[in-house]
Amino acid sequence: MSMGILLGLLNLIIEGDFKQYFSNLKSNRFFIAVFAFYVLHVLGLLWTNDIISGLDDLKSKATIVVLPLIVIARPIVLRKSYKFLIIVFLLGLLVTSVINFTIYHFFESSFDFKDARDMSLFNSHIRYAIMIAFTLPLLYDLYKDSKGLRFILILMGIWFLFYTFSSQVLTGILSIVAIGIALVVYPLLKNKKYIPFLFLICSGLVTCSFIYVGLKSNVRYDKPPKVNIPSVMLAWEKKSNIPYDGKDKRSQDLKYTLARFLSSKAYPNSGIGVGQLSSAEVHAIEQGMAHISEMQGGFKGRIEGLRYQLSHMSDPNGHSLLQRFEAWKVGWSIYLDNPIKGVGTGDLNSAFKDKYQSLDSKLTIKNQIRAHNTFLTSAITFGILGVICFFYLLFISVKIQLRYENLSGFVFWTIMFVTFFFEDTLETQTGVTLFAFFLALFSLPIPRPSME
Repeated sequence: MSMGILLGLLNLIIEGDFKQYFSNLKSNRFFIAVFAFYVLHVLGLLWTNDIISGLDDLKSKATIVVLPLIVIARPIVLRKSYKFLIIVFLLGLLVTSVINFTIYHFFESSFDFKDARDMSLFNSHIRYAIMIAFTLPLLYDLYKDSKGLRFILILMGIWFLFYTFSSQVLTGILSIVAIGIALVVYPLLKNKKYIPFLFLICSGLVTCSFIYVGLKSNVRYDKPPKVNIPSVMLAWEKKSNIPYDGKDKRSQDLKYTLARFLSSKAYPNSGIGVGQLSSAEVHAIEQGMAHISEMQGGFKGRIEGLRYQLSHMSDPNGHSLLQRFEAWKVGWSIYLDNPIKGVGTGDLNSAFKDKYQSLDSKLTIKNQIRAHNTFLTSAITFGILGVICFFYLLFISVKIQLRYENLSGFVFWTIMFVTFFFEDTLETQTGVTLFAFFLALFSLPIPRPSME
């Protein structure tokens, strides 16, 4: 990614049409908004306590303004050039997804996989899942004016859908849901039907509430069972090479994983219960699976895993959803301490570290993650001004998609918006590159198939 950016800048310098570059940039409202957001990061150095981390953050965030500069300064004007870029992106994902799936399912013994989410070998499984989901609107866009490739494009779409669900990455599932939301919302906003849009938003919030209640329903809140430690330890160490007092593959205390798994099977937490475990179940416990449902795999197994987490919230360690809940609570507390100007550029890590300690969080140091919410991260770093600036950037971007009637751009924006609630997308190189490149690309008036 860094090499691609450097080559893009080099290309602009060699061509040297700087007057036209400046004209293109100043007339693009998305670039103005993203540039202002980056300037806010620079200003955040004025009240940071860690200038070194702040400068490092500026360096990593430079992509958010440099990549749009490259894309917008010398914009794509031909649809065939746009199609070429999208086809290269799709082929890259097709090749890597096939490699991921093949190695995970047929060469598992050569890798230390913990679960299906480790299927992503080339990048973060979260960012990769977003990219895989985003292939669907891109494939549809190509489908409309590529009659000779339609059958191949349909097959690719089926494959990417299958990969999304088999990889069990919740962010990928949410991205698919976001695509559905975008397809419903897009015509409402395009035709300025704001009352049905607001009704849809309220309905969505109610639906999410019911889903949350449904995930927590029909679960037991049993007291921790009494453990016959000597017999459990003896029986377990006859079946496994991992010590009873050791760690499973998810770095959780194995004895607690074992206890929860036995409880999910309604087995006694004793040597007798351990003796009833099959070799496959022992392997699952070693991998860190704390509930029998996690062995089912696929989407159903992931949902059952979430239900188990929500019904056993006393210890968030090792559970991605519960760790996020804890991080959001800690992050909100940090924001309330600095609501006006935030903690400044570079102080995010130290602020979380200090707040986890002061709140005596149940999370171990290894699991003390940052906000995992892009909106909350902006608020913590820059206060209310950061929230306003970030929402302005998003508002300008979605307004451009509606003005150009760009469905693919609107879908991408929706995916980003939805996943921002659960991920620190702009805190990673892949995330910020993905965000900056596609929103910059979709800020251009690229001809749609119907316009040619």
